[in-house]
Amino acid sequence: MLYEIYSDNRGITSTTNQSMQLPVDECEEWIWDTLDCTKDCGFEYIKDGNKEFLIFNTNDFFADAKALEKIRKTTGMELVQMSTHNGYTQLWFGRYMLQKDIKFRKI
Repeated sequence: MLYEIYSDNRGITSTTNQSMQLPVDECEEWIWDTLDCTKDCGFEYIKDGNKEFLIFNTNDFFADAKALEKIRKTTGMELVQMSTHNGYTQLWFGRYMLQKDIKFRKI
């Protein structure tokens, strides 16, 4: 079943399925599982206005388009930035947070 989401303060309309965003702690678990990072890894969580980011630091990341697509579909978070320095890779995953004033209309 599809719902149309209206956000009064952003003026953005988007369509999503009935499931809502995963809580950020579940997103973190899904991303770790998908990245398959086993050693010397860490992450940070940052909120900025209506956006939230999970920043992962790893030393054994290999770019895998299928894994990134799985993360996007499962968590709603997209890879927005990637940088490498001294053998460590920093991956920024981000998404818009759902607002309290979102209204749902069945379509």
